[in-house]
Amino acid sequence: MKANTNTANLRAYEVAGPADLAGAAKVVKNVALFAAAPFIGLAYAAAFPFVAVGLIAWYGTLAALKRVRA
Repeated sequence: MKANTNTANLRAYEVAGPADLAGAAKVVKNVALFAAAPFIGLAYAAAFPFVAVGLIAWYGTLAALKRVRA
């Protein structure tokens, strides 16, 4: 009895090499960054008012010190 298996199709079942795993890791990283992006944006939006108040206070202090020294 003769086997009817195409040997070209058997190559798909070979063990993945390092290049294939690197490509898979890149895809996983991109998916993770895509999923995390809204939360990172939310953190920036939530931190913005505090950073702005801090900068206003910093520049106000510098301006007050400059005025006192002059």
